[in-house]
Amino acid sequence: MSLRELADRDRVLLDVGARDAVGALGAAADAAARRLGIEARGAVSALMERERLGSTAVGNGFAIPHCKIDGLPGVDLSLVRLADQVDFAAPDDSPVRFLFVVLSPAGQPAAHLKVLSQIARILKRPQLRQELLAAVDADHVIAALLRAADAEGLS
Repeated sequence: MSLRELADRDRVLLDVGARDAVGALGAAADAAARRLGIEARGAVSALMERERLGSTAVGNGFAIPHCKIDGLPGVDLSLVRLADQVDFAAPDDSPVRFLFVVLSPAGQPAAHLKVLSQIARILKRPQLRQELLAAVDADHVIAALLRAADAEGLS
């Protein structure tokens, strides 16, 4: 599974209202739960457990919360732009406005790492970060991701 395969407008949540990390992760977990037929509460718990190990914020207003959950059929991605900035204890002290939330099956560590690596790689592109924060709709988010993936040669 690659970022390109996961880039789908149905996975995009724009201008989500959340006051804190739990609320932001809850919105992503709710959307993933509907898509995957899993319990949202378990996904939030797993994501928060991962945050307790260390912040998944990568700086510049972006975070890549991720966790492994038993029983998932494959890697899942939710793209969440928050209406307001939320503190995720980022290394650069910047609050987070955009999340790439990755849920993976416990038995597929290579697929999990591949998607995380691809996200980290494209987020180094300032133009992509600007486009994601300014996107007017889900189609613009996906188009920006695909352009960045192409530019990085991601398959």
